[in-house]
Amino acid sequence: MDIFSVAISILTIAVLIIVHEFGHFLAARYYGFQTPVFGIGLPIGPGINLFKKWETQFKFYFALIGGFVAIPELGDETDHEELKKYDMKPMREFPVGQRAVVASAGIVFNILFAIIIAIVMAASVGLPKAVPNSKIAAFTSKESFAKKSGFLEGDKIVFVDNIVIDSAEKLQETIKNSKGKTITVIVERMVDKTPTVTAITLESPGAFGIVLGNDKVYEKYGLNPFMWVYKSIVFVGQNMLAMFLSVIGLFVALAHKVISLVLPGYGAAAADLGQVKGIVGIVQLISEDIKGNITLLYEFAILLSLNLAVINLLPIPALDGGHLVFMAYEAIAGKKACQKFQANAVQIGFVFLLGIIFLTTFNDLKNWLFG
Repeated sequence: MDIFSVAISILTIAVLIIVHEFGHFLAARYYGFQTPVFGIGLPIGPGINLFKKWETQFKFYFALIGGFVAIPELGDETDHEELKKYDMKPMREFPVGQRAVVASAGIVFNILFAIIIAIVMAASVGLPKAVPNSKIAAFTSKESFAKKSGFLEGDKIVFVDNIVIDSAEKLQETIKNSKGKTITVIVERMVDKTPTVTAITLESPGAFGIVLGNDKVYEKYGLNPFMWVYKSIVFVGQNMLAMFLSVIGLFVALAHKVISLVLPGYGAAAADLGQVKGIVGIVQLISEDIKGNITLLYEFAILLSLNLAVINLLPIPALDGGHLVFMAYEAIAGKKACQKFQANAVQIGFVFLLGIIFLTTFNDLKNWLFG
């Protein structure tokens, strides 16, 4: 990793977190909540006072990958002893609806920011689109005909007999029409990082049992601002839905993992915890990729901004989603949840999040140092 790419990666993450906190800040100021401190960076070590505006002390901390805005009237986890250093008015009680807007504003800002970046990308380089190719990404099963016939993952099919394969559609059509015939398939295979042409002769069943890979292309929409906006909203919506499903799948797999530790005979698939990435892994991934293609910074900014939104929507105490769950209970029941229960839940949520941070950081350092 070169220093410039790492710096750009860290700065991108910092900006996205500040955008999230700025959403909370603007909503809080709009409704009249007090915001004594806006921190750029995590409050680790002494901070540097930047300026004071709107009754808010803006501070800078050197742990740049993070940020916060203190909103004590929201019932956030702000250190009240620390807040005594600042001039504050008497605390007010705000309607649950206003508190819910403030709690969700960071999520909304991350989504809006992702859409804005996507619009800029659509107007300049175009939005990424996956186009199937003729490379074998995986096999449909262990009994796949192609796997048994000697094909390998990563093989790129370039000829079937004398027919040039230049698209996934051409490959699918050719294999389907070859049923019952003896054919020779020419594949390009990487051997010791060198492309090697290999011929495989077989009797075709008309279906090989393979999953094809994808090429990423950037689709442009001309000088049509309406298409830029429409396609960007669709792109962001699709990616956010995919992230929701991915996060749900991860937590289901983690639950299987916990159950399998308690019940050794439990047969469901457990999560591969060694593959879960954290902030170090994300910085490494971004910095490696943008060295070869700065356009990828657009995509990472969009996906990371959406990731912040999705993670904060999770109904985990200490996250925005956890606050919203308690507020939903208050709106339905007509009273606040038990303060002791809520405080304990937040503490458990913090411990859980710290555990995830520890796990992901351990994985990142292990993969970085030992491969």
